[in-house]
Amino acid sequence: MATAREIMHTNAICIQSHDTAANAARAMAENDVGALPICDAEGTVTGMVTDRDLAIQVLAAGFDAETYEIGDLPQTSTPIIADPDRDADEILATMAGQQIRRVPVVENGRVIGMIAQADVARELPEPVVGETVGAISEPTT
Repeated sequence: MATAREIMHTNAICIQSHDTAANAARAMAENDVGALPICDAEGTVTGMVTDRDLAIQVLAAGFDAETYEIGDLPQTSTPIIADPDRDADEILATMAGQQIRRVPVVENGRVIGMIAQADVARELPEPVVGETVGAISEPTT
């Protein structure tokens, strides 16, 4: 099977906790992505922010996206990251088991790429894609 490096896309960018929700939304739009890793000044991933987070936890909650800082979003757990040489099967199992759609790929403490459902669909055989997407999307009980 492939490695994380072989299936990731490399245009991943980070946002910092002091950036605003509006800046995060603009960065997502400019880069055509639905999530960004939140990184500290050294580039270490400290969390993730998704377009859904911005819509529900900022806009729908009535906050001003121009002043609401990303660091004020509740983070539910330690972010899951992948080593670039990690086997893709292991990453897909983690994505399915944790029901997460995106995983930052980190080398030497810095984000070098992301693996998203779309990357799985482009890079892997159809049966793997179907199983992974199905598991990620399975309603929790």
